[in-house]
Amino acid sequence: MISHRAIPTIVLLALIAGGISCRPDDKPEEEERLPEADPEDPIVAPSRVAVEGGEARVVLDTAEIRRIGLTTAVLPGAVLESGPRLIGQVVPEPERIATLRAPVSGRLAVPEGGRWPALGDRLDAGATVGAVSDARPLVVPIAGLVRRIGAQPGEIVEAGQVLLEVADNSRPVVRITWSDPTRNPGPRLLLVPPGAATRIAADLIGPAPEADPLTRSPAYLYRAIGRWPGAVPGTPVSAIVPGRGKAEGALVPDGAVVQWEGFAWAYLQREPGSYARVRVPTDRPAPGGWIAGPPLAVGDTVVVAGVQELLSEEFRARVTVGEESGE
Repeated sequence: MISHRAIPTIVLLALIAGGISCRPDDKPEEEERLPEADPEDPIVAPSRVAVEGGEARVVLDTAEIRRIGLTTAVLPGAVLESGPRLIGQVVPEPERIATLRAPVSGRLAVPEGGRWPALGDRLDAGATVGAVSDARPLVVPIAGLVRRIGAQPGEIVEAGQVLLEVADNSRPVVRITWSDPTRNPGPRLLLVPPGAATRIAADLIGPAPEADPLTRSPAYLYRAIGRWPGAVPGTPVSAIVPGRGKAEGALVPDGAVVQWEGFAWAYLQREPGSYARVRVPTDRPAPGGWIAGPPLAVGDTVVVAGVQELLSEEFRARVTVGEESGE
């Protein structure tokens, strides 16, 4: 007769003898029949483009908006003078350029505690910048920006060698091509420098010594009442003849515009998280952007950061896996 205390031991021995044990490689029958994923299969993300109201829209959730750093802005109103738009460029003024040359041969030095100017430094008229040997100190004759450096302190220079060149471009001169021969040049124009936030008035100096080199049309010189970043000789600039009506619309900032297929586009927010691509006309440039009409209007919300990501998402939705693999 088997005692009750021996029963657990007998059961354990029977299980071991019968091979009934929980081995790590045992799997349920259904799990063993599941097909294994091919590592070469492409991973296709779900499309985020949907057709709503007859137009394609990129639809993003809050997490996706945060991931790509998408931000929006409300379009302000803009008024732009609609007079004829002219083209021109900043021209050099030899009489407003001063060149410092070595008065004698010798070693170039700077005053104790001083610093030799660098390219782009602004110097005041009468400033002492250095000396060559025992000659008189080098004094800047005009105020302006350093645009050329011919030597460095400690170097031996020759008499007459260019040491510094300073240009006063505080009021740039612009050569404007006058494309309307039936009208006399206006006494004042409004310059529209590339990338400038404001227009700058410019007063007529007189006829340019030469016609426009490309169109051979008459050209006139205008002096700006102020300068703007990058106003150096050769810089292109456009101008508007004021007082001939105005154009109104919504100002689409440069950051909201993306180029595709030869056109300019912006993404208009139809509703939070839903963005539709619309054309932006480029025939009315304005400082910092473009003046646009319908379908864009004052008060509309457009994407100003993350525009390229939306375009990429829209383009990806047009490409199928088969097309990408050439099948």
